Amino acid sequence: MDTKAKRLKRALIALGIVLFFIAALFIFLMVWFFGAKYPAFESIAEEEFTIPGLKEGISPQGIAPLPEGLKYDFAVSGYMVDKSPSRVYLVDGETDEAKYFTLRTKEGKAVYSHFGGVTATENYILIADVKAVVRVRLQEALDAENGEAVEIYDELETDINVAFCYYFEEENLLFAGEFYREKNYKTDARHHLEKDGETNYAFIYAYEADENAAGGVKSATPVSILSVRGLVQGVAVTGDKIYLSCSYGLPDSKLYTYSNPLKGGASFCEIDGVPVYRLDKDNLLPVLTLPCMSEEICIKDGKLYILYESLCNKYKYFVRVQMRRVTSVPLGKSENK
Repeated sequence: MDTKAKRLKRALIALGIVLFFIAALFIFLMVWFFGAKYPAFESIAEEEFTIPGLKEGISPQGIAPLPEGLKYDFAVSGYMVDKSPSRVYLVDGETDEAKYFTLRTKEGKAVYSHFGGVTATENYILIADVKAVVRVRLQEALDAENGEAVEIYDELETDINVAFCYYFEEENLLFAGEFYREKNYKTDARHHLEKDGETNYAFIYAYEADENAAGGVKSATPVSILSVRGLVQGVAVTGDKIYLSCSYGLPDSKLYTYSNPLKGGASFCEIDGVPVYRLDKDNLLPVLTLPCMSEEICIKDGKLYILYESLCNKYKYFVRVQMRRVTSVPLGKSENK
């Protein structure tokens, strides 16, 4: 075979290999993006209100129920992709009517933070803001005009980067937790606790709440600590269970349900006199797979509400499933799937 024929043969083989890999990649992408199915989730899930602010460029992060009897039922927090001041929306869950407010410091400066999570007590809205949980008066937020800035009342300073927060009214506990991912969201090595070959990488602090005290807690020292896995975007708590929303990027999200070790369980260790309780395989109940980019979660009227980031302008062209609405699953059902 002459040199020209050999070159042609090699070129055809190389072309065939390239075409094979292109076809394989195409099939993979088709399956990846259009083959996402969630039968267990879809069998129990219900669509709730439309996530506010998506057209304006919000990247949704936090969700919380508001006290009963108000015009608005929920608060939704997030940062703005265009770098404008971060927002907290107040939403009527029945009509989708919503308005938003921003925050300003006592010195009058606008706040541009990540605004990871949001929760509410009887008289305050609390927002995860870097290493603190800041409070604004609920009535001031309700009275504010759409888009108006509301002054921060005070804050609870912590030694973690607070990614989410949750007020558990039944036990009067305020939870504030950190997010761990090895490549870009590391946590203090002292928070990496191993047991039986399973390592937890992040802490959720539980504080005794007190609306009339500084920062909304009786002491800046937590009464207990939850040791949790990585990729936690939100926590919700009942008397006998703890739920974790876990996600990052395009892969499916997971809703982990655990038996609540704070209800009479043995602590794993103590740190500076504070008991630490592990959420791990010993108290894990069945896991529910969700569409990608689940964010914070909350509980209202016997349902667990789930917020998503997937339809924000930053990610909507790349995600597998675009979630326009908050979804809910009945309490007691997610752990049975």
